[in-house]
Amino acid sequence: MATPVEGIKASSGHLRGSLVEELADGMSTFPLESGHLLKFHGIYQQDDRDHRGELARAKRTLAYSCMVRCSVPGGLLRPSQWFEIDRLADVGDGSLRLTSRQGVQYHFVHKGDLKELVGSLNRGLVTTYAACGDVVRNVMVSSAPDAGRDLGRLDSLARALANRFRPQSAAYWELWLDGERAVSAGPIAESDDTTEPIYGDSYLPRKFKVGIAWPGDNSIDVYSQDVGLVLVPNADGELGAVVLAGGGLGRTHKDATTFPRLGDPMVWVPDRDIADVVEAMVGVFRDEGNRDDRSHARLKYLVEARGIGWLRQEVERRLGRSFDDPIALPAWGRAREHLGWHHQDDGRWYLGLPVPSGRLLDTKETKRRTAVRQILERYANEIRLTPHQDLLLCGIEEADKAAVEALLTELGVPQAKHLSLSVLSSMACPALPTCGQALGEAERVLPELTDLLDQLLVERRLADVSIETRMTGCPNGCSRPYVAELGIVGRTKTAYDLFVGGSPGGSRLAVLLVESVPFSKLEDVLAPLLERFSQSRTDGEAFGDWADRLGVAALAVGLPTFQRSSVAS
Repeated sequence: MATPVEGIKASSGHLRGSLVEELADGMSTFPLESGHLLKFHGIYQQDDRDHRGELARAKRTLAYSCMVRCSVPGGLLRPSQWFEIDRLADVGDGSLRLTSRQGVQYHFVHKGDLKELVGSLNRGLVTTYAACGDVVRNVMVSSAPDAGRDLGRLDSLARALANRFRPQSAAYWELWLDGERAVSAGPIAESDDTTEPIYGDSYLPRKFKVGIAWPGDNSIDVYSQDVGLVLVPNADGELGAVVLAGGGLGRTHKDATTFPRLGDPMVWVPDRDIADVVEAMVGVFRDEGNRDDRSHARLKYLVEARGIGWLRQEVERRLGRSFDDPIALPAWGRAREHLGWHHQDDGRWYLGLPVPSGRLLDTKETKRRTAVRQILERYANEIRLTPHQDLLLCGIEEADKAAVEALLTELGVPQAKHLSLSVLSSMACPALPTCGQALGEAERVLPELTDLLDQLLVERRLADVSIETRMTGCPNGCSRPYVAELGIVGRTKTAYDLFVGGSPGGSRLAVLLVESVPFSKLEDVLAPLLERFSQSRTDGEAFGDWADRLGVAALAVGLPTFQRSSVAS
């Protein structure tokens, strides 16, 4: 039996529902059904969970607001687009939140301000359409403009896929731009009543993620995507991509039928066929994906149950042609190597600027929003959002490097060289107080975690060791903890599951080591673990590789007796 969400989508008039009337009704909230439709427009209705309990006890209306997410294919923005994004931050809480999918989020946006925000973004050529919802989400790209990289090819493919899979319903322009589709960041639907040729009336069973990786650079965690594309030529030198399928990281506590999964290599395809192959895979998921249980409505469960060979046959049948077997991929480097100064092909430089937890705001001590805006006004010609919530400020002349550094110092913004490796190699989702799925903290306690890791590593003479660390407030995995060397996943408001053993290059899953560790007791687990690492690692061995080599059964010996995973017991 299909879930209620399927009925809401099918009867929505292609994402319209009663949103027009509800935007004008003067109420502070949207009904639940409309909340599902808002996601397709890039909006989540949330409430401030720091005050939920007290308001509920007082039988008062919860502190509702919305999160609004911009879709930024490949994370690439022109300065004019960024200036509009930055200007509108004050419609929310004054901050911008860079996402792990190379987008931008606004938090604490009130219902009455939504039309101003979304409409202004579109007039600035930034869209929120399909940033959320049961569609193909923001297309990710290995975004750094490193010397020797065909960035034009990466960027154009990301834009082409984003345009191809954005919904065709005119509802978006009707709601947010009064039907004025001439000012828009996305492709314009030609009619006011479309049949959604790719998605159909009910759209996809759930979200669908696509990422494009440059060989050797797995910053996008390409194996975690529903469809991952690695741009490698074949033996004849023809440009194309290895297509990976069936990745995904979401899971549910206490439900072993849900699990993270890495994508499998399916085929190699030439550039001219990439978009057709991805559309065929989207079509398979649309037609065969689980619409009865949203916790199992991902392509990874189809691939796990029926096999990558079955998916390949379906794609080739739908397209009426066959494709070559996948070819071997080059080794992957560390997940993030783009912070600090780097050369571009044109003789200029880009600066990888760390943004802890992706939170851009101005405080009394640190003015990151102002710094980024002024660098773009004076020195840089484009900005790129990374898959690790940092920024790449690009096109800076050699002669301007010192001025950029002086500006950052003046505004109290640390560069990568001023921060510890634990800070530079960590990432967290927003979690509380805004995310409705969060079971515990993530972004707000990450500084405590990185301080702890710094202390433990220095004490063991490991200060030069980088451990890719990801923290989430729930098991959905938005910060991709299951491919990290150290993953810390919220289980309750104060306790976390610890995963270890992901590869530094993101091509191996981490494994559950210890369950339900109170945040206050993390040191009791991490201290002995890092002590053993310092004593038994081989020369230059990464933490994730070391943990994988020993295995969780051996690693669990001597650790405190919290509730352990069945694997480690």
